[in-house]
Amino acid sequence: MKNRPNTAQEAEPPQLVWHKLNSSRAEGGFFKLGDVYRTKVPGGWLVLVTNNARGLMFYPDPKHNWDGGSLTA
Repeated sequence: MKNRPNTAQEAEPPQLVWHKLNSSRAEGGFFKLGDVYRTKVPGGWLVLVTNNARGLMFYPDPKHNWDGGSLTA
């Protein structure tokens, strides 16, 4: 049986677990696509794009239905 910490200070802090998404640039795009990651958070997803710069956005999806892919045309 696992020992429980006596205080909140001894407990491990919560951790964001990032999952890399398979991504590609649409033909004719004007930018170089970097790596794309997502992590499940209350009410949706945090999405992180890394390249020379970084961008972080929130994607609302309360039921976490998004499979990480794009919609097909």
